[in-house]
Amino acid sequence: MPIPLVILILVALGSGFLFRKTVWGRHLLAIGSNETAARHCGIDVDRVKTGAYLLCGFLAGLAGLLFVLDTGTAQPSNFGNFYELYAIAAAVLGGCSLRGGEGTILGVLIGATLVQVIRNSIVLIDPIPDSIEFAVIGGIILLAVIADETIRRRSA
Repeated sequence: MPIPLVILILVALGSGFLFRKTVWGRHLLAIGSNETAARHCGIDVDRVKTGAYLLCGFLAGLAGLLFVLDTGTAQPSNFGNFYELYAIAAAVLGGCSLRGGEGTILGVLIGATLVQVIRNSIVLIDPIPDSIEFAVIGGIILLAVIADETIRRRSA
């Protein structure tokens, strides 16, 4: 079993535990749903957001370390281009709302898998140039956001 896969499983299990079983995780989800309401409920919003940014920075550093170990080099000028697009696409395809407060760890893992399958499909289809990959993923994000908004309006 590859070490990055083990780390992915450990981070996913730790995140699931953090969001579902700790007060801080519940506060973070409440802030994502409605920051003003969370503040009025007595949640220290600034402190929870600072903790979220610290955790995000730690996980981004871990991802960067794994990326450098995988490629064997680190040059900030040409690595990591458009990775934020892939992260947003994975979250949206996994069922996370761009408005916040909704989503699951399993959904994000499934979304990340779908993004990788889409990237590989674009590479394997010969008539489609590699440069259109970002437009295809952006279009998928657009379709997912439109579907999310349509479902939200119909359920309301």
